[in-house]
Amino acid sequence: MTSQQQDTGADYRGPLAPPPASGVPLAVVAIVAFVPFGIVALLRSLTVHRLWESGEYDRSVRAAADARQWSIRAIALGVSIAVFAVGAALVLSKS
Repeated sequence: MTSQQQDTGADYRGPLAPPPASGVPLAVVAIVAFVPFGIVALLRSLTVHRLWESGEYDRSVRAAADARQWSIRAIALGVSIAVFAVGAALVLSKS
């Protein structure tokens, strides 16, 4: 193949990398843990594949990272609230 015949990929109309992990299962767990942050996580995770399909790979990676961060925040906050509630119930039941 000569340099004039090489395919540069300029006419390629698809994503160049595999899609990032969307984090939908983690977002569903986040909804169970703490609904407000879990909804944000779910909405961000649902945009990952749409952005990847439209060729916006960088934005899809950022959306996946945002979804993961919101999921972790929701789970941490939900667990903290549950631990606090159980602790408060134990303290109040001994009075």
